[in-house]
Amino acid sequence: MSEEKDKSPAKSSPPLLPPQTASSAQHLTAGTVSSAEEDEYLRDCLTALSTADFLGSHSEEKRQLSSTSSAGSVTSMASQSGGQRTCDAPTGASPGDAQRSARPQASSSAFRCDRDNSGDQKACDQKVPEERGATTAGAVQLATSTFVSIAMILSLLLLAKWMLPGLVENLRYRWHRGELRAEYELSAEELKRVSIDSLADVSRLVSQKMSPSVVHIDLLRDQATRQKFEELLGGRSHPSFRYEGQGSGFIIDTDGHILTNHHVIDHAHDIEVTLGDGRRLVAKVVAIDPLTDLAVIKINADGLIPVEWGDSDKVVVGTPVWAIGSPFGLQQTVTFGIISGKHRVDLSQTQDASGVRSGTPYGDLMQSDVALNPGNSGGPLVNSVGQVIGVNAAILGDTFRGVSFSIPSNVARRVAEFLIEQGSVPRGWLGVQLEDFAPEEALNPDGSRRYGARIVAFPANLPSPARQAGLRPGDIIVVFNGQPVPDRATLIRMIGDTIADTIVPVEIDRPVGRESESDGESSGTVKYRRLEFKVKLGLRPASI
Repeated sequence: MSEEKDKSPAKSSPPLLPPQTASSAQHLTAGTVSSAEEDEYLRDCLTALSTADFLGSHSEEKRQLSSTSSAGSVTSMASQSGGQRTCDAPTGASPGDAQRSARPQASSSAFRCDRDNSGDQKACDQKVPEERGATTAGAVQLATSTFVSIAMILSLLLLAKWMLPGLVENLRYRWHRGELRAEYELSAEELKRVSIDSLADVSRLVSQKMSPSVVHIDLLRDQATRQKFEELLGGRSHPSFRYEGQGSGFIIDTDGHILTNHHVIDHAHDIEVTLGDGRRLVAKVVAIDPLTDLAVIKINADGLIPVEWGDSDKVVVGTPVWAIGSPFGLQQTVTFGIISGKHRVDLSQTQDASGVRSGTPYGDLMQSDVALNPGNSGGPLVNSVGQVIGVNAAILGDTFRGVSFSIPSNVARRVAEFLIEQGSVPRGWLGVQLEDFAPEEALNPDGSRRYGARIVAFPANLPSPARQAGLRPGDIIVVFNGQPVPDRATLIRMIGDTIADTIVPVEIDRPVGRESESDGESSGTVKYRRLEFKVKLGLRPASI
């Protein structure tokens, strides 16, 4: 292949392509390619080269291209072997120029092929759609990956929501079973070291410690009543004519205050107290609280030894206890047993429960198998260190049958303090009529116990702090003053334990409709919305 070089200096004007000469035409081995086709191909090559240099080359490259273009040194070759045509750079260009012309330009790579490696025109035309397709494929792949990640996270959350309650419940049961086994093994070891002689020593010491504080109470008939009995018997007199009833009590302070049951001194005309040292003194009633079956009386004496209070909340089932009192008038009688149950409130379904006079929600009774009989009422229930943890109050039936009840010490002590200081207990008043759930409502869908007490109505002709705060009939009280509400009786006790004029938070579940099935029909399941109210409790009316 021959070349023609123009050695004239490069001009600053834009390069002009010279007309095709005979010498350059001889170098176009077109084979079967016609002259018209060759001319058209040459024009395309020149146009591509000029456009590329205009967009991506430096000024030096432009000057060199101008010089070589003026000389007409552009060579077009048609390859006979492959039938392919290639547009070459000018022959007079430097190696650097060839490298720059072969280097892809960033600004034009999005819409043109490399001049040296472009191949045929068809491949060049396909490059732009391929690059755009690759960009689109990358975006689709990113979106798909994001969607898959979100779907996996949602699936894990749903799986956790479904499995977590069961896992927590299983762990709770496992923990409880572990505690039971640990208690079983520890108890087995301790029982090996227990001696029956130590139990006898404890009973003796408890009796000695409590003897100065426990008193015997006699209710005296008035003189007119005693004379009537004597006239009926022909003028004969008997010591029993003098006494109307008997009971027990215990000294709670050095001022002479004695705590006993309300039913012991109810309607008493005169009260006589016999101390542990044998002194007999007249007592007067300070105040009574029929709701807990407690009363405080007072004697004037010195040298009194009060009892030591214990914490009834720490007492558990199985705790050994001692009862001290005067059954059938037998003073300073000590009996032994254990705590059989706690929180006995509603005894309406129990046989012979009519004898339990203090079976009210305010009493919250403890059950034991300590032997109690008429005359034990009002006496203390004591733990193994001689602390009072309850006030003996009632038995099932007329005589002892192995079941007895006591008022917890935490309740009795609080009531006694109010009776001494204020003469009454300022119990809170919510002003609602409550009911427990029906049997078909008593369980949650997962089988657990359902907590709460439903408001049925508000009492007529009485103030209702609940109504004033915004509560409605049908609302279910589930939390009172930060404590969960298991049932109606517990809620009544919680309200009564709260002092009047106290502002307490009350959480309720309010029915808002019924859930719908997939077909749009009502499923019968009531939907609730949790709400919280601030309620200022009133003072419980004395008339109810």
